[in-house]
Amino acid sequence: MIFELLKFEEGYREKPYHCSEGYPTIGIGTKIGPKNADLDLYQFTVSESVAKSMLDDELMSIRKELVKHRWYTQLDLSRQDIIKSMCYQMGIAGVFKFKKMIKALEVKDWEEAANQALDSRWAKQTPKRANRHADVLRSGNFELVYGEILRV
Repeated sequence: MIFELLKFEEGYREKPYHCSEGYPTIGIGTKIGPKNADLDLYQFTVSESVAKSMLDDELMSIRKELVKHRWYTQLDLSRQDIIKSMCYQMGIAGVFKFKKMIKALEVKDWEEAANQALDSRWAKQTPKRANRHADVLRSGNFELVYGEILRV
């Protein structure tokens, strides 16, 4: 489900573009250069299958770091996918700054985890995505939140 989730949230573009934070990006949200770099430096395209491969590599790296943490490994798959999505968007270090959210996840206080996710700069910058993610953290039900969106 994580591939479909990220394709929905990030979109797919075969040509380089600047993401909302100003980084050259391609494919399914893969950063390819430093902030505000000139897109003329990136004269290539990627097919959707190449973009998926790039995404798969990044997700493997993210998972490799997350599985070192008990709070993550004890989550159900839906909540794990949401944490991976957050890491993909903000970086692992960015997600690890959500100390109160992580504490709530450790004790399975889903409501507090969702509230802490929403009490952030991330939620202000990408409110629709953050609210969808918080709904999955709260409910544990990926299908309830993303089912209709991903079937379209």
